[in-house]
Amino acid sequence: MSLHHVPDREAAAAEIARVLRPGGRVLLRSTFSDRMPDLKWMRYFPRAREIEMQMFPSSEEVIRVFANAGLTQVALVTIEEQLAPSLSDYAERLRMRAISTFEHMSEEEIVEGFARLDAAVAQEQAPRPVVRSSDLLVLG
Repeated sequence: MSLHHVPDREAAAAEIARVLRPGGRVLLRSTFSDRMPDLKWMRYFPRAREIEMQMFPSSEEVIRVFANAGLTQVALVTIEEQLAPSLSDYAERLRMRAISTFEHMSEEEIVEGFARLDAAVAQEQAPRPVVRSSDLLVLG
């Protein structure tokens, strides 16, 4: 979940290919702009999806970059992980603003988003786990 922060992906892919053991695999867990999942937090922060569509490369771009470095796609699958046991716990996690998308939002957008999220938390009667989808790209 950090490849989108790498400014020179070509150089990064070349270095990964250089140090990879023969027959080794590279596992990239990411979100890709052409496979953007419907993430729960985006319902409360409406511009988040638009921001992430610009931040994340497409799967085709990443596959091409690594192919240029001599690594080919082995698999591309969607995986799910539980982020929090409830919406309330998820809201607390989001308040840390560890998601880099927050850097691209105004403080007003963030405050309004948390107000919407807090309203949803207040209505949560039976806590349900918050799950997110992301992609796992395997290269070798």
